[in-house]
Amino acid sequence: MLSRLALIVAAGAVALGGASSASKPHDDNDDIAWRASQSLGVPWDGRLVRGVQLPAEGLTYFTWDPVLKRSPNRPWRRWGSDRLLRMLLGVLADYAEAHPEAPRVGVGDLSRPHGGVFDKRFGGRGHASHRNGLDVDVYYPRLDRFELRPSRPSQIDHALAQDLVTRFVRAGAVKLFVGPRTGLRGPRRIVQTLVYHDDHVHVRIGPDPLARMRLGRSTRGREIEAVRVGDRFGPRRVLVVGCIHGDECAGTAVTRILASSSPSVDLWLVPNLNPDGFALGRRQNGRGVDLNRNFPSEWIAGGQPWDLEYPGPRPLSEPETRVVARLIKRLRPALTIWFHQPQGLVRAWGPSMTVARRYARLTGMRFRAIRWPAGTAPNWQNHRFRGKSAFVVELPAGSLAPAAASRQARAVLALAR
Repeated sequence: MLSRLALIVAAGAVALGGASSASKPHDDNDDIAWRASQSLGVPWDGRLVRGVQLPAEGLTYFTWDPVLKRSPNRPWRRWGSDRLLRMLLGVLADYAEAHPEAPRVGVGDLSRPHGGVFDKRFGGRGHASHRNGLDVDVYYPRLDRFELRPSRPSQIDHALAQDLVTRFVRAGAVKLFVGPRTGLRGPRRIVQTLVYHDDHVHVRIGPDPLARMRLGRSTRGREIEAVRVGDRFGPRRVLVVGCIHGDECAGTAVTRILASSSPSVDLWLVPNLNPDGFALGRRQNGRGVDLNRNFPSEWIAGGQPWDLEYPGPRPLSEPETRVVARLIKRLRPALTIWFHQPQGLVRAWGPSMTVARRYARLTGMRFRAIRWPAGTAPNWQNHRFRGKSAFVVELPAGSLAPAAASRQARAVLALAR
């Protein structure tokens, strides 16, 4: 087999001779259609959105089909997230620089084009994971330097294989599964032995980082942030606000659970729209305004700061209501859920009642048809965004037990679909 150095020289000679570029291996970033990917769910139960395909070969690697036992691997078995491919190619580039005379590294299965099940139906033993673009199989280098899968541990170049494992650990892999007869080592929480891995290391990276963004600041300068999870390329957007009244913040327990979910919709979470009120233990914001009477629909003037339902001097007078109004105008969510306390029921009016009734059934809560009060967020949304749903979930008084919070989160995800 040609060494990597010989391949580079041969490729240059072919190019000078005017031969087709199809006869030479790709540079490792050539012809890769890079795009932002999303890995939904978990490696054993998920899917891949906007995956990136690994080319059949490059200057630092070749691909191997574990079912047909030949190179290259079939195209539909070579899809991963952009983060996985960048990490993989980065490690292989560093490895190649450190070992210029070593053969190219063999790369096996990643995921299918859209992720999902990759079991025995797709040949061989199949994969229990490899379902959301976060996994890749990398074959151990061989002592004889052939670009083939090692058929037994005695064929492995242990020093080079250990170097690869170490480099993947340093690159941030969260799991590396190695064969029990390879003798390969690493941090025990990351490098673990697993049967059927005596010819390759199974590399896994962590989930997509949580997308947090600052929406703005409260009256007293505290940050108001949003968290975005799920399919950010999907057409359906859902918004959940955990707290708008500072002394009614049990809904933040629901948003914490939702922040760890991977729904099939574009789910936006505003855990706490009223951090000043929460810090003060008061319903109103830091200027004594009831934020849920400050929206520009049927707004009514009256009262003074710190009155129970003081609506503010004018609609959207408060920075908190302005930031969430801007977010809603931009997202135009198909569904918005506002958490309150302490009535222990689901309430809605108009076209939003149908979906609110369903939410009540899913959670085992009472439903009441109650017209929106003047100047409230659901009042504004139901008038401004026809065909969209916005309603209130009144949780019971006090903190929310973990089981109750999980039940609410499941209902949100069921409605979001």
